[in-house]
Amino acid sequence: MAEYGGAYVVRMLKDDGYFSSLNPLKRIAVAEHTYDLGEYLRKLHKNGELDVRFGSVQARSTYYPPCHLREQRIGTPYAELLSLVPGLQVDSIKGLFYCCGIAGIAGFKRDFHGNSVKMASKLIERINIMNPEKLLTDCLGCRTQFNHLTPYEVFHPIEILKEAYDNYGESRN
Repeated sequence: MAEYGGAYVVRMLKDDGYFSSLNPLKRIAVAEHTYDLGEYLRKLHKNGELDVRFGSVQARSTYYPPCHLREQRIGTPYAELLSLVPGLQVDSIKGLFYCCGIAGIAGFKRDFHGNSVKMASKLIERINIMNPEKLLTDCLGCRTQFNHLTPYEVFHPIEILKEAYDNYGESRN
């Protein structure tokens, strides 16, 4: 293991858990090459490697960037990518104090559910004011909460990008 940075580094990065059989420096190398899907697609787009032949998706949408993207400092790659879709109006919810309240799986638990709904109330009020035709988020937990607390059909941004790709093909026929 010394070949990967010496015994000290290996001891410092020791993991007794699930990935303990992997060399710590190899784990870091994997992590440095692992992307959120939206982050990866944005990178492809910035490098001119993403096919952006999108057909029109006529809809007023609201995009909620989940907390985990903010905490991981990924930003809002889907908001950027969705802005490339002709006909799609995308209004993103901005602000640090909007949270769906699901907290991983905690919002599903009986003891936390009421607090989860209360925590989400400011965000749900904002979504209702925006009154989208399509509500978008790339977090399954948020999507579940939105399905529970709003009347709007909820989509992952990838579903909208697929629709745009499909519509491009249809518009060419």
